[in-house]
Formats: sequence, structure tokens, C-alpha cells
Amino acid sequence: MTSSPKPKISTTFVLETNRCILRYPSHNDAAVMLIAFTSNEFPKDLPLGLIISLDEVHNWIDRCQTGWADGNMYSWVVDFKPDHSLLGQVTLAQMNEPDAWSLSYWIHPNHWGQGYATEAAEKVLELGTDTLEATKFWAGTAEWNTSSERVLEKLGMLHVTDNPQGYNIQGKPIPTKEFELTLS
Repeated sequence: MTSSPKPKISTTFVLETNRCILRYPSHNDAAVMLIAFTSNEFPKDLPLGLIISLDEVHNWIDRCQTGWADGNMYSWVVDFKPDHSLLGQVTLAQMNEPDAWSLSYWIHPNHWGQGYATEAAEKVLELGTDTLEATKFWAGTAEWNTSSERVLEKLGMLHVTDNPQGYNIQGKPIPTKEFELTLS
């Protein structure tokens, strides 16, 4: 038995939280994203921390838009409701396992520690469950990133393993902690 195709989400679909609006990524976001990625505070051992030019940001936005069109990756830009300033981004990406999606997010360093990642990710997980019919979510965080680990725990995700190989940045493995949320 094969699973039925999941509904695709319209690019005009917007999610709202108490403080945030989550929307489709636009090339108009590139300059603000570049400022975040090149900030001294943005970790350079994260893949987005290696982005140093507007062309690279535009390429990244293109990949986000392609994933959305294909229905296998939804990346929402997180804007602050009162002034629509860009706070960060949250993504759900389809995994190989049926009904399983990976969660990733980043918040502009100027807005760290204010709960935006938790608020936005919680809304995206809700959509993943209700609309994409996800039954499992996965996320990984670099071992040093205790703030991200706290976000995942607040979302109800459980630490399942430590991965010494994690992901690679310029040929160097970055160890990760991996988390899951399985819904019955």
C-alpha cells in the first residue's frame, strides 16, 4: 500500500503566531538575511554561516522556493508582526521515512533569547501535523548550541542520540545532538 500524496501548500499561505507572521521566502529578503548570516554572532560552523554574498543568499532562496514548489520542503520567513521586520526562518523538509519531516530554524542574532524560534517552530510543527499529516519530526543541533537544544525540548522533542559525525563544515565534522518527536 502506498501513502497518498500530501497536499501542497500555496505560496500565499501565511501562518500567524502571537508575535510573528510566517510567509513564503522572497528575494526581497536577501539583504537582511545576508546581514544576519555575516553577523559576528552568527555561528560560522553552521551551513548558513558560510554564506558571504548576496548571490549565495539568492541561491539559497531559490532552493527554498524549489523545495516549496516540489512539496518536499517548506521554508517560512519569520517576520515580527508589528513592523514586518525579518526575524529568521523555519523549515520543514520531507525525510525518506513516510510521514517524517525534519525541522530546522535560525533567528537573526539581534533577536536571540526572545522565544521567537520556539513560537515559530511550534506553529510550523502544528501545520506539519494537521496539513502534511506528519507523524514524526526530527531535528539536530550542534553540540555547542544549548539554546537550540532548549528550543527543541520546549517543543516536546526528545534527545535520541549524539552523532559525532553530525554534519561537515569545510571538511570538519560538527558533532550534533539529535532529537525526535513521534506522534501516535
